[in-house]
Amino acid sequence: MSQGVGQTELKERTQQLLDGPLKHIRAAAIAAALLPLASVAATPASAQTVCNSGGVCGTVYTDTNNNGIQDLGEPGISLAKVYLVDSAGTVSGPIETNPDGTYAFGPVSPDTYTIEVLIPTGMQVNTSGVVNGAFSVAPTTLSTANLFAIDFGFVTSAALNPGTGTPGYWKNHPEAWPVAGITIGGVSYTKAQIITWLGKVGKDKTTTIFASYVSAWLNVRIGNDAGCVSSAMASADAWLAAHPVGSNVPASSSYWQQAEPWHQVMDAYNNGLLCAPHRQ
Repeated sequence: MSQGVGQTELKERTQQLLDGPLKHIRAAAIAAALLPLASVAATPASAQTVCNSGGVCGTVYTDTNNNGIQDLGEPGISLAKVYLVDSAGTVSGPIETNPDGTYAFGPVSPDTYTIEVLIPTGMQVNTSGVVNGAFSVAPTTLSTANLFAIDFGFVTSAALNPGTGTPGYWKNHPEAWPVAGITIGGVSYTKAQIITWLGKVGKDKTTTIFASYVSAWLNVRIGNDAGCVSSAMASADAWLAAHPVGSNVPASSSYWQQAEPWHQVMDAYNNGLLCAPHRQ
């Protein structure tokens, strides 16, 4: 087993997704929301399931017993979004899994590929540590054998998932707040102060990430799954400690370029595009 995909590569891939096939939904597929992949070297075709026509295939499934293997009776997850990324960062997809959870890309040319899948709503990554992902195919392999199946197992989230709200929802529904205030970046704000800032989102990008952080924090606090957003929230909280809301960080600033991916993760989460549904 070789080392997993690096953070720099994931960030680069994220931007390509945002600029390319996911431009219409932007943050739904950024790196922090994708299942982190391990890397596995190709082994002889007789050692594992293979795909037809020199393609890439597999199954996205509910790993009921959390052992990293699709056992008899464990159902596939339909409509999961799957991406194929080559060594140059070119993204194919998303394609959606079939009713039985299967997917297929192909045929593909000799290269090193990474398969990525969005964490389905209401699910979280299995904790067995058994994950397939990036693999390398030599030119001779393609001429003599098919490619291996790459499967992804998820377990049902234990979160209540009552649904996520956007900054607009939380600004206009103060009665839905579970708390009277929040500490953000080491600074304590009352509900009234926060709602005032939610109404001031504009060119100062600290207001943008402040609004997405507050909404994500409240969404988690009321019982939504935090698995796909907790890392982005922690980074945003630390960033807001250095750049408090109202400190006038412009969109052209390198500081905002650092923080924008975290905002996009939280924004997608707040809009119900990641591991928790949207409020009805």
